[in-house]
Amino acid sequence: MSIPEPYVEYKPGELIAAEIMNDMQSQIRADIASQAQAAVDAITQVPSAQDADHLEGQSLADITQAIIDKAIGEMGLRSGYAQLFKKLQVGEESVVYHKLQNSPLVDLYQLDYFLVVASEDDYKYLTWVNFFLYHSGEKRIRFVPDGQNAPVSVEVEPTDGEAYRVSFAEMLERYKVDYTDNSTLDDIENELWDAIFASPNDRFDDQQYAHSPWFDRCCRDQRSVKSLKQKGDWDDMWIKFVPRKTVNYIRPAGDDNVDLPTAAPTMVQVSHFGFNKLGLLLLTEPVYSQEVINGLRQEGRDLEAIQRELKLMVLLRA
Repeated sequence: MSIPEPYVEYKPGELIAAEIMNDMQSQIRADIASQAQAAVDAITQVPSAQDADHLEGQSLADITQAIIDKAIGEMGLRSGYAQLFKKLQVGEESVVYHKLQNSPLVDLYQLDYFLVVASEDDYKYLTWVNFFLYHSGEKRIRFVPDGQNAPVSVEVEPTDGEAYRVSFAEMLERYKVDYTDNSTLDDIENELWDAIFASPNDRFDDQQYAHSPWFDRCCRDQRSVKSLKQKGDWDDMWIKFVPRKTVNYIRPAGDDNVDLPTAAPTMVQVSHFGFNKLGLLLLTEPVYSQEVINGLRQEGRDLEAIQRELKLMVLLRA
């Protein structure tokens, strides 16, 4: 199969100006709209009810926009950009073969721990994680922990301020997880975790990711993609992770009782070994907030091991 000519040809490492990108998007939009209209004009009848379901009542404009959004997203992924999830250990250099054919700009964001109400086989528990799957109806989750009489309430999304979240469907698209209308949520979720933690990303420990009571119930009920879409749940599923960095931030001495951010990330060295390979080295123990340390200790986690590792979202731009 022949490879189509690019709308605008670029060499590795060349910058793309805003006006050229806008013109390129206009060309793509016109091209896709023309082809989509030609395909619609060629349809004389809907062959089956199943085909009608696939359109889901969308207009030509809706379908065209969805195709354009997907095409632009693919352009971004193929334009010398990479997003990685890494888990560094003190003194152990992590070598990344990025294949960008250039020494990329490297930006580091610490993946913070945050408290959630997780659920597994209908058993609910409090835990600190780096990734969390949940439903829009679970912006705040209440439950009664073992051995307690009073319920606790854990905030997943803030009542004031922006939420850290990416849509479940968008993550499936980003990590190329295949599914059909008959696929079950539990199968898709397992495949998504496998894809997120596959090379060149690092594998995170089981305790560092979880799902909510709603997800747990739907997985046990073997809910299909079709039923989730029909009931309006498909667009209400999210994955939360909290990438954060401070720039030249030093916590003032004597302010331990003041609610100030903890510097993040800390103690990381980046080395370029060539045009296709770089190294990430955690020089010494990173800095975690006292709230996270206290929470992990109370949960009985291996605090010594956790304090010698750092989870990162690494962004590369060639």
